[in-house]
Amino acid sequence: MGNPSICETGIRAAIFSDGHAEGDREFVAELFAERRGAYQALGDTIKLLASVYTQHVPAAEITDKLEAERKANLRKGTHESGGYNFVLIDISNFLKDPGVVWRFPPEYQGQRQQLPSIEDVMNTNGLSHDEARVFLLNKRLEAWKSLLQNNLQPRQ
Repeated sequence: MGNPSICETGIRAAIFSDGHAEGDREFVAELFAERRGAYQALGDTIKLLASVYTQHVPAAEITDKLEAERKANLRKGTHESGGYNFVLIDISNFLKDPGVVWRFPPEYQGQRQQLPSIEDVMNTNGLSHDEARVFLLNKRLEAWKSLLQNNLQPRQ
């Protein structure tokens, strides 16, 4: 927050980079439930997105599937479904608007992946521009999933 003195709020809980959490135990449990939902969504979505560049399925078709899954998941109303839907919304937005640079972890966590350019992926793998873009997105999602993998429960 730029100037915390102008905002009268408190911190209910925090998860630190070393994996430990502090604060309201119930809220910490909710945060980790959201992480587990996001982790599940990443696994499901990575498989689905791979069909864009392996089977040449149009990205719009994947976006429709993600939207249908998100709507079906809304009815669950759990914290895990909240994390699941967060991922689906971000990925759908990324697929719908190629002109916008979306911030997926680990990029904004200072752990930038060294990925090839879209042009290199196109030339190396014989993919279209959109397919190469989804290929690179999947690499970033795999890195995000890897970051979450051992951080789905609070550490003592």
